[in-house]
Amino acid sequence: MSPVRTPIALALSVLLLGACGEPPPPTINLYRAVQGGDLDQIKRHIHWGTDIDRADAQGERPLHLAARRGRLVIARELLNNGADPNAENRAGETPLRIALVAGKTQLAEALILAGATDDPQTLLFILVRAGVDDRDSLVFLTERGADIDAEDQTGATPLHIAVGGGQRRLTKRLIDLGADLDAPDADGRTPLAIAIEKGNQPIMDLLERFGARAEPTKPAR
Repeated sequence: MSPVRTPIALALSVLLLGACGEPPPPTINLYRAVQGGDLDQIKRHIHWGTDIDRADAQGERPLHLAARRGRLVIARELLNNGADPNAENRAGETPLRIALVAGKTQLAEALILAGATDDPQTLLFILVRAGVDDRDSLVFLTERGADIDAEDQTGATPLHIAVGGGQRRLTKRLIDLGADLDAPDADGRTPLAIAIEKGNQPIMDLLERFGARAEPTKPAR
């Protein structure tokens, strides 16, 4: 029969383990450690064999949470120890998508370096439809091949979507990135025509200030 260890004996065992270079076991769960930015506890979890890719009830993994919170150092620690950069939660979100929606481009870069394979064009449309107007995230995607004037399955460009959604700041971001002001959508409407149709005066004024026209100068594709 094993001897019963007193609290003092247990404490001494932990100290001896530490003296041998082995970290003590974690004292909080992994998700709480990521949420609180506790790198020491996360390293303990890794050392003691916690599954760092284990999903919670929503399909969220520790890396998803690190991306959502912008925990760059923690995300790198997880990635360096085998966390899947392409894992999806139940909403179909990858860590890279979450990071860019949150405007965390340094973390997004770390995910790509670790093997994230999300398509930049698809991500651009996801961000635009969500009304994400973070300049750094938009630049991040265009620098990696996303076409600012690409059409989605309905024939709409990101600028058509932003204008139609009443997203003035996002509209300005896309203009600054060189979006075609006069491209027609599948119905032949330019961004300015859509703004007029919606009665959105601030966006109408913005587009007109940059020389946009209500009538297309070229046929719809």
